[in-house]
Amino acid sequence: MSRLRLPLYLKILLWFGVNLLVLAFLVFGFLSMQFRMSLDWMLSGEAGERVSAIGDSLTDELSRLPEQQWPEALQRHGAQYNVTFALFSSNGTQIMGTQVQVPPEVLPKLIDKRGPNDRPPPRRPPPGVTRKRPSDAPPKPRFMLRAGDPAHYWAGVHLDLTQQSDHRPLTLLMVSNTITGGGLFFDLWPWLGLAAAALLLSALVWMPFVRGITGFIGRLNHAAGRIAQGNFGERVSRSRNDELGELSSSVNTMAAQLGEYVAEQRRITADVAHELCSPIARMQMALGVVDQRSTPEQAGYLKKLDAELQHMAKLVEEVLAFSKAETLPERETAEDINLHDLIVAVIAREAPEADIQLAVSTDLQVHSLRDALDRAIGNVLRNAARYAADSGPVQIHAKQQDGKTVIRISDHGPGVPPETLPRLFEPFYRPEAARRRSTGGSGLGLAITKRCIEACHGTVIAKLREPTGLEIVISIPTA
Repeated sequence: MSRLRLPLYLKILLWFGVNLLVLAFLVFGFLSMQFRMSLDWMLSGEAGERVSAIGDSLTDELSRLPEQQWPEALQRHGAQYNVTFALFSSNGTQIMGTQVQVPPEVLPKLIDKRGPNDRPPPRRPPPGVTRKRPSDAPPKPRFMLRAGDPAHYWAGVHLDLTQQSDHRPLTLLMVSNTITGGGLFFDLWPWLGLAAAALLLSALVWMPFVRGITGFIGRLNHAAGRIAQGNFGERVSRSRNDELGELSSSVNTMAAQLGEYVAEQRRITADVAHELCSPIARMQMALGVVDQRSTPEQAGYLKKLDAELQHMAKLVEEVLAFSKAETLPERETAEDINLHDLIVAVIAREAPEADIQLAVSTDLQVHSLRDALDRAIGNVLRNAARYAADSGPVQIHAKQQDGKTVIRISDHGPGVPPETLPRLFEPFYRPEAARRRSTGGSGLGLAITKRCIEACHGTVIAKLREPTGLEIVISIPTA
């Protein structure tokens, strides 16, 4: 099961959101401690205005209705918000509405402590006219708290009900099992909108900073990948004056040192291989002289010695070819090549007796390095004939697509273990099945192929076939 990959920018934004949530919980906890579970502060804004408006509306409506119709009016108003409405007298006794069990903490709040001078003068509006509270009038006393077991949210507002000539101070109690009260106590949507706007604004504010970091890391990752592929000339521009800028300098220094180290290693390898050519040649000449003067009993030993010298000479030749492959673009000039004729010549040289199926158009042309392409295809074809010639025909296909010429050389042999595919083009690497002296080479054939194709500005990869077999895919620019 693959892990979910999240972009760095999204991770930073998510952590910022978590930070906002933590701050919100801390603020809520602080306010809860300050008000000691009293939620009166919630009624200081729009929620308080809604509660007062409900009180005014209900006061006007009840003043016109007989008491027998009050329960219906309370139920209608409560159903609008899915909140229980009940009326209490000034001494805290319930007189109307759904029966509720009032917790001890709420009872003192129900008692209207205002004196006659604190209440507005009783004024009954004319029929059909809704009484409106003056804008400069003080708000009616109201309260809100959380109490009971199970806990409910209790909100109330003191009313001044005038019916006929009777002035009745009442308390309207509203009970809900949620803090929102159906939007009456607390409207959640504006807060969600505010949170979304805060996240969006934060994302926009942070975008230049985070994009600068993630973009630079992306370029650094790309450069590191190119360096890992052997392109030691790759460099990262140091456009930052921080730790990332220092990291880019370190990567550039590492790439330069690796390039110098690898170049020195290749030079030493080429020099050693070149120096080995002369003593091997002298040994072969001396062996020829000894062979002419040997006895029949010595002939078998001399033949084995000659085979070992030939194997050593072949190995040195391949090491030299591997060293020279890097300088092919400097020693060769690209030319127009008929790919069909080139592959036919390679088959005649490398595998004249192998069963090969060729599917390449006779007019397929490429513009590339002839010797490099010849050597690359020859090495792949020689390997296929060596390891898979007895398992079925070797197939060679070539066609042009997307501005490139793709050459596929596939066989029906045993293939290689899947875990060895990424290493097939490494110098001197051979899978276990290819380490026998009778069939195994030096492990440089595919490494030389890769360098030759890279000299042609192309790529080469290996794939496993189903049910068995190996396929080498060479892709070079057509023009």
